[in-house]
Amino acid sequence: MSSGVPTAYPNVSSTTAPTRVYTTPPPPVGYPTATDPSPNPPTAPATTQSRGDGFWKGCCAALCCCCALEACC
Repeated sequence: MSSGVPTAYPNVSSTTAPTRVYTTPPPPVGYPTATDPSPNPPTAPATTQSRGDGFWKGCCAALCCCCALEACC
């Protein structure tokens, strides 16, 4: 390489190059970590309630409508 041509990236010696320290970012807020003093275990709901059979009635009605439309058309 000729000395009259400027270089795009000049040489950087290892003594003048900054040292980089790579660290991981902190976890999201609320994410449990190993250093938590007292992690709160998740609690399950005490009781569940039945909501009835509305879903199955709706499915049967839709199936009947589909069958009726298929038979008519």
